[in-house]
Amino acid sequence: MAKVIDLSLMVEEGMPYYPGDPVPSVRQFKSLDKDGVNIKEVHLGTHSGTHVDAPAHFVKGAPSIDQLDPMSYSGRAVAVKVDGVVRKGDIPESGGVVFFYTGTNRNWRHGWTMQSFGYIEPEAAEELVKRKFKVVGIDSPSVEMPRFKEPLTHVTLLSHGVLIIENLSDSLSQLVGKTFQVLCLPIKVREGDGAPARVVALLE
Repeated sequence: MAKVIDLSLMVEEGMPYYPGDPVPSVRQFKSLDKDGVNIKEVHLGTHSGTHVDAPAHFVKGAPSIDQLDPMSYSGRAVAVKVDGVVRKGDIPESGGVVFFYTGTNRNWRHGWTMQSFGYIEPEAAEELVKRKFKVVGIDSPSVEMPRFKEPLTHVTLLSHGVLIIENLSDSLSQLVGKTFQVLCLPIKVREGDGAPARVVALLE
């Protein structure tokens, strides 16, 4: 049996979110005591919590979530630890999926801030394209630097069909230096520019 490591953040009331995005909300809509059934109402943006970016997020006419194969974000992966920022020299030789551990989400819900987080430099994004990675993941809210002027990293990756997974949990720290199988299944949103996803790693 493979060991399963959940890389997904909790969807819950009060969870952090990217400024300007919809405010996430999770509330009790019906209860067993009052209604005879438990039902929650969940309000999320397509980029809330652990989520994926589809090429349509930044590239006009590019595929949306519902147009991608369900397994597009899954495959054989490696996790690399970086010193906060992913630079060109941090990129592995080649592979299918690469996850970067920056330590950003160690403070998820506890002193987490949007003013400083791990990201991927545009030059590193170009190297990821050159080395033919199909999926890039990171344990921070965005592959783009805080307060960016142009979304160079997003556009470089997505315009070349390199898919993105953002806001992986700090459990990624357990996978640094290892190879593993990753299963990432986004919610099937019609014409979705992105979608919340459950992401798990399978270790033999």
